[in-house]
Amino acid sequence: MVMATAVVSLLWFLRERRLLRSIQALIAEEKMENLETKHSNPKDMKEALRALFETRKEELLQLQRLENYRRDYIGNVAHELKTPIFSIQGYIDSVLDEPDMDEEMREKFLKRANKNASRLGQIVSDLDTITKYESGFLVLNIQAFDMLSLVNEVAESLELQAQEKNISIQVHAQGEGKMVMGDRDRLAQVLTNLGFNSIRYGVEGGTTRFRLSNIGERMMIEVADNGIGIPTEHQNRVFERFFRVDKHRNRATGGSGLGLSICKHIVEAHGETIDVLSTEGAGSVFTFSLKTTD
Repeated sequence: MVMATAVVSLLWFLRERRLLRSIQALIAEEKMENLETKHSNPKDMKEALRALFETRKEELLQLQRLENYRRDYIGNVAHELKTPIFSIQGYIDSVLDEPDMDEEMREKFLKRANKNASRLGQIVSDLDTITKYESGFLVLNIQAFDMLSLVNEVAESLELQAQEKNISIQVHAQGEGKMVMGDRDRLAQVLTNLGFNSIRYGVEGGTTRFRLSNIGERMMIEVADNGIGIPTEHQNRVFERFFRVDKHRNRATGGSGLGLSICKHIVEAHGETIDVLSTEGAGSVFTFSLKTTD
């Protein structure tokens, strides 16, 4: 099913590219007809052609950027899906090829296959979420809710992962009971993704901190850590789909490279922005704000 989806996506991208080329050709023909009609003077025609050339050049550059983006996107999707698929296939083949495999080893292989299947499902789910946001098909359920209560819920849900690295989760809040406007479930996903990333790249015995601050009619939400940090040259790319500062390390820890991109889309769907401030070797702070109800 997943491979079929990937093939369909590829065909859709190729079809759309051909369509764009056809549209551009028609636009160029129409512009040329207009030029011949409006500019009979050779000098005027020359200037008009120069202007058309510059416009056409920018259109072609934009198409090239779009094509490069699509090529990278398809390559990244294929690579992300290939890794868990091959792992699943390898473990299942081993079990099928060795009918006399002892029960303990069989169970171990099947558990690993199941883990990779779960990761594969998460990647597909994350891609679906991002696609819905970008296409405008996902409608937010905006309502007033207690952000501190939500942060406490998220912090509690991350305790198990934090304990594995002896990381302390802290919640600091200014003005208890302050209500904000937003989609509670989607913002829970943002906080969970940010908190999970903080733990994943945090140092042993470190800290993940959620901080809420009231600034006028807004609430500032921060998720900070004292982990490995992000190099300055990569900070403007961390919200891109599939972007990894350290590709080997991130793939080894099970990350899909989509979590921060989802955070960005959810926050922007609320009409807000999410920012990151990070120092390599010292940690990162992710920040966004929401309107309060009073």
